[in-house]
Amino acid sequence: MATNLTGNSTTGEEEDDALFGLNIVVPIGIIIAIIIIIAIVGNVFTIAAFIKDRKLRSTYNIYIVNLAVTDLLLGCLSMPFYAVYTLKTHTWPFGYHFCKAYMVIDFTLCLEAVLVMIILSLDRLLLLKQGSQYMHKETNKVACIKIAISWVISFLLYSPAIIGWDIWTGQDSNEPGDCDVQFAYNFDFTMATAVIEFGIPFICLSVLNLIIYLEIRKRIQAKENSKKVPKYQPSSIPVTGTSGSNPVNGDTSKSQVEQQRGAAQGTTMQNAVQPIQDTQKMRGVRKDTKAAKSLGLLVIVFAITWAPYTVTTIIISACEACVNEDVYEFLNWLLWTKAALNPFLYAYNNQRFREHFMYFLFCFRKRNRVHTEQTVSTVS
Repeated sequence: MATNLTGNSTTGEEEDDALFGLNIVVPIGIIIAIIIIIAIVGNVFTIAAFIKDRKLRSTYNIYIVNLAVTDLLLGCLSMPFYAVYTLKTHTWPFGYHFCKAYMVIDFTLCLEAVLVMIILSLDRLLLLKQGSQYMHKETNKVACIKIAISWVISFLLYSPAIIGWDIWTGQDSNEPGDCDVQFAYNFDFTMATAVIEFGIPFICLSVLNLIIYLEIRKRIQAKENSKKVPKYQPSSIPVTGTSGSNPVNGDTSKSQVEQQRGAAQGTTMQNAVQPIQDTQKMRGVRKDTKAAKSLGLLVIVFAITWAPYTVTTIIISACEACVNEDVYEFLNWLLWTKAALNPFLYAYNNQRFREHFMYFLFCFRKRNRVHTEQTVSTVS
């Protein structure tokens, strides 16, 4: 039978002694509050920009918005409750059943963020491989289906174990006042889920982005080689005919002149169109390169924020005393900082997102200025 976490037998004085002092709570609380606010505001801006601007509603940006929704939910649901748990010296005050619901939500959201990264990488690769066929095959409907499947997978990987582990085993591994998954100290299960959640996705992301990089390099090389090939320049050979003395030769000369004029005009048109085609190809290559860099930054941030937490989780499942609890909590918050960093990456890599972010900021600033002016005029 699971133990209800509200049944904590700790006395009031012991509880007060266990809490962090104000000199620790205040700075940590401020840092956590800043992370939460940035995560919420940044991802709200991302979603609002997508809704406001029709030109942003591409298949790729549908995945970006899904990632923003995931990060927004992390900022609204996971981080605030865990902030209380952190600041109360790792004491969970919300009860056993809410702990279960909280863990299901948090693990589902975190895994969804990982799966979206894989979908984004696969989408960029399909764009490079399929070319013009991409728009016909990878429609918005297909994107929504992929997103729905990813949410189902994210829920099914952890949720059954989170909900029923203590029921199946008949043991509650959590101490009173604590909130953690019941399988936290089962090495085999933790190792398997870590491989599924981080190991395999990280390998997939590395391979996909390497293929994307090689494909773009191939396009750039092909473009450079095409520049080295000398283009055909027709020679203008004057045709002299003796139309007066030889009518047949005169007719032939006129025909040759007309053919040369036609060829010259065709060549001129081809020479005029060629630079436009080259410019379009170059723009396509630059666009693909920029998209690849954007995706690469997302993957790098994912690796930096997730790898330490995942490795530490595996170590704790084998040796609980080997990792300091405060270090583990820091790595947990480091993982969540990705939700706050991602909107900056969207704005950095996409001019339209950046313009909308600036618009929202200036709009709020303008409203604040008007409110201040009205307040001053009322006081005076």
